[in-house]
Amino acid sequence: MACNKDTFETRPTIKIKEVNSEVIPENGNLDITLEYTDKEGDLGRGELTYIRERKNIKPIPNPGVNDQIDTVHYPIPDYTPKNKGEIVVTIPYSLMSEDPNDDDTMIFKLSVIDIRGNKSDTVTTVNIIAKQN
Repeated sequence: MACNKDTFETRPTIKIKEVNSEVIPENGNLDITLEYTDKEGDLGRGELTYIRERKNIKPIPNPGVNDQIDTVHYPIPDYTPKNKGEIVVTIPYSLMSEDPNDDDTMIFKLSVIDIRGNKSDTVTTVNIIAKQN
């Protein structure tokens, strides 16, 4: 029996294709390009979730003022069904910077759910640094 690389599953699969930069300057954006496969091609109108996990040892100064949301759910726009493609997730600097005195180091964990509720595995970025001037 031969293995067919183009055999897709009902459950979506994702992998990180590209991160535009591991160091994000003030007012910059982090762009994470995900490649996906999905047998039914029904990710449109599904949901993408990312969880930001801060890696700094030092606590956030003034946590009620400086802390950012850690879990974000985005609706995936409706599109013509296809079982393979890319999704670009753009995260602005303002949602990554928490410590006004030091660079913020973090990772992002991402997953998708298709319109029928089938959830992908979770993929994790390399360390991302939001630079302070």
